[in-house]
Amino acid sequence: MAAPSPRLKDRDPPRANVPAGTSTATKISSLVGIVAAMVLAVLANVLVARHYKRWDWTSAGLYTLSEPTKQTLRSLEQPIEVYVLLANSDPLAISVRQLLEAYRAESPRITVKLTDPDRNPAEFLAVQQRFGVVAGKTDDGRIVTDAPIIVARGDQPHFLSSRDLVEVEDEDDIRTRPKLEQALTGAIRTLTGGERPRACFSAGHGERSIDVGGSAGAAPLRERLAKNNYEVVEVSSDPGEEDHDHPPVDLKTCRVLIIAGPTQPLPPEDVARYRAYIEQGGSAFIAVGQEPNATDEDFVDLKLGDLLSLAGLRLNRDYIFERDTRRRSSQGFGETFMPVLRPHAITGGLIQAEESGLAVVMTMASSLEVLSNASAAPAPLLMTSDQAFGMRDFFTWAKAPSPPAPTDTDNKGPLLLAAATELPKPAGSSAPNGPRLVVVGSAGVIVGANWSIDELRGTAIFVESAITWLTARPAMLDIPQKPSVMTGLRVSEESVAEIFRYVVVYMPLAALLLGTAVYLRRRGTERRVETNTKEKKTNTNDGRGDHNKGEE
Repeated sequence: MAAPSPRLKDRDPPRANVPAGTSTATKISSLVGIVAAMVLAVLANVLVARHYKRWDWTSAGLYTLSEPTKQTLRSLEQPIEVYVLLANSDPLAISVRQLLEAYRAESPRITVKLTDPDRNPAEFLAVQQRFGVVAGKTDDGRIVTDAPIIVARGDQPHFLSSRDLVEVEDEDDIRTRPKLEQALTGAIRTLTGGERPRACFSAGHGERSIDVGGSAGAAPLRERLAKNNYEVVEVSSDPGEEDHDHPPVDLKTCRVLIIAGPTQPLPPEDVARYRAYIEQGGSAFIAVGQEPNATDEDFVDLKLGDLLSLAGLRLNRDYIFERDTRRRSSQGFGETFMPVLRPHAITGGLIQAEESGLAVVMTMASSLEVLSNASAAPAPLLMTSDQAFGMRDFFTWAKAPSPPAPTDTDNKGPLLLAAATELPKPAGSSAPNGPRLVVVGSAGVIVGANWSIDELRGTAIFVESAITWLTARPAMLDIPQKPSVMTGLRVSEESVAEIFRYVVVYMPLAALLLGTAVYLRRRGTERRVETNTKEKKTNTNDGRGDHNKGEE
């Protein structure tokens, strides 16, 4: 055999099925495509960021901002911080966060800080200490606050309570009307517009001081008003008196004047100032009771007659004892009791809450009398029962206390304890309502114990509702209300029993009957099939037998 050629031996054997190498042009083309895709992705993100668009698919348009809100947000010149102190499990959490996303989309000056008190206790504590938020724990261990949302501009906060965010429209059907947009936009407008109502406490006549805490002072009420975005100040008896702690305050700047239980006679010039303030359109909350004098033989004449007459009222010189065992305290002689609530804008919420045990509690009260020549009819707010009476000769009885009984000279129940009066608007006034007054025949409604003891919480709510009514401002009608929605279902005991019958008895029984019917139908069908099969076999066998006989 001839030896192979050297040329053939040195030549590389052919490689089958080997793809051709990637050319330089192909590599460059792929690189350009990748770079172009990255550039397009960046441009798309920039375009989306500049033209942010959200779609609201809720039937009520819960997260669609109204035009007035958009205008408010677009006109912001200073940064606004919104602190949300809601747990992730809170029913309001999702709605609040979604709505705030819409706010942030309209203005870059809105900063939202979400804090779950249960999961981030350290962060919550920092917010709590900065703004003085009051917090507590529910039975299941969740942390709740008195202000779930805080809107702040710098060091100026605006607190929003749960009642500001949602309105319960129909308790029987658990229907609620969201007020998130009205509350948030209203808070922003208040902060940017510098509008903060001023609550002025009279001072210099032995009133409860807003600087004194504890159960007897008015500091808890001051703190509560400040938490509700009021500016709280004291009005001295002498406007020209130099007081570095309490500089002179012009009554014209006050939204409401609060006279918190004076124990000394008011000078005529102070009464004249207060009366002129009310006649010019101001409002006043007057909590006053009869005070014993230094000898404990008579009541002090507080000289409030001219001021109370504006409300069409007079404070009687008596001391009320309630004898209805359902309303009086088990301790004492009936000087501490629960008054009867009368329908009014101030007491409406308390009347609905009476079934849950929330009640107004009064002590050391005196009755009010409606003047026959009153320019405006006072509306009763609190009354005694018909078994109560106002003891006129209190100091004789106090020398030898015994179970009190009414005499012929005493004032018989039912007696008026608190009333609200709205006067005609002054000439040329553009206010939505005339001057308003609320008079309560007891100074005890002002003391701090009402804000610290759960059993007295109803009294605190009554005072807060009265001040809210007195300082009423026109609602922001330019922000439309959202439609009410069903948020739950109230199930009675009868409904539970009926549901039990359906689930435990009727539905299993119906399933059993249906299953039995299907079983019987199938059995009948199977039997008919078996019968037909047997008949066919019989006919076939008979035919074969006849055929065999024929062949034979």
